[in-house]
Amino acid sequence: MRKFFALSFSSILICLSSATQADEASINVDAAILGMHQEINQLVNVNNTLKNQIELLQEAQKITDQQIKELFTMLEVDMTNKIIEKVIVTKKENEDKASTLYADGRKQLIFGAHDTAIKLFQDYLTIYPDYKNVADAQYWLGRAFFAKKSYSESKVIFVKFQQENPLHLKFANSMYELAQALVELGEVEAAKIMLSEMLDKFPTHSLHTKAEDKLKKLQALTSES
Repeated sequence: MRKFFALSFSSILICLSSATQADEASINVDAAILGMHQEINQLVNVNNTLKNQIELLQEAQKITDQQIKELFTMLEVDMTNKIIEKVIVTKKENEDKASTLYADGRKQLIFGAHDTAIKLFQDYLTIYPDYKNVADAQYWLGRAFFAKKSYSESKVIFVKFQQENPLHLKFANSMYELAQALVELGEVEAAKIMLSEMLDKFPTHSLHTKAEDKLKKLQALTSES
């Protein structure tokens, strides 16, 4: 009987001990779960904080990018304005130089310095091929060659002048000058044709009388021969 009670008591103790251990294990699990929840919450908070910081950085980056774009735009506008100003200044300086060069050529031709005039007009045509006095420089270059008695060069220049400037005010003059160069080169028939065309196209021109007299002399000369 005593053995029975002893065994029963021992069994009870074992059960109580197991129950206590189970309770302790349950408490430990709950604590672990609670700890995990706390860690998760902390991680969530950290994540949210990082997310907010990232969003702030992204927004700051957008502002920085916009500022950089605006700065580049300002620089481009400033550079463009400086380039335009430089182009305008350079163009004005070139126009002044071109005008001076042309005027010097005219002066030298008037003074009878034919070689110098030819050089100046050639320089003008080479350096400033798109400026306003190009056609006039061509015409006076032809006159300078004629005055120097370089009739072949004069002929070439006047032919080119007429081809490139059919509406120029000195077109009729160039026809008369070309006719004179042709005469000097012995191309009398070509000179007569040129004078006839001039008289037909420009019947009221100031050189009409001179051209008419010249043509009559050439006609008389050829009829005699």
